[in-house]
Amino acid sequence: ARALEAGVGADLESAGALLSLMWSGYGGVSFHTNGTMTVAPQLPAGIDSLVLRQLQFLSNRLILRVDAKGWTLELAPFSPPEAQDLVVVSMAGASALRAGPVSVPAGQAALVQPQHAVWGLVV
Repeated sequence: ARALEAGVGADLESAGALLSLMWSGYGGVSFHTNGTMTVAPQLPAGIDSLVLRQLQFLSNRLILRVDAKGWTLELAPFSPPEAQDLVVVSMAGASALRAGPVSVPAGQAALVQPQHAVWGLVV
């Protein structure tokens, strides 16, 4: 029974490492202690697109879609309506995520944060 438990643990660790590589590595998603999230995806060689579903951030459920042209972040249809409103801040400005998907050109990063944290911007 011990060997089986160790094997299961190793499999779970491997699965966790793979998931971490997907969202943190290729998806470029970094969660910060100040309540923000950075998104800066990079597709691996030979991969045309990547979709990460069910990313959770501040009670929101998010979908990240990445292709050669750029990336799009959107609220998943099952994201709770009472979740905190989020804003995506990129070189193009700030966009409220609840208003619809936000697209960012390839090679550009963006900061995702609570709407109330965007100072001096009307979104």
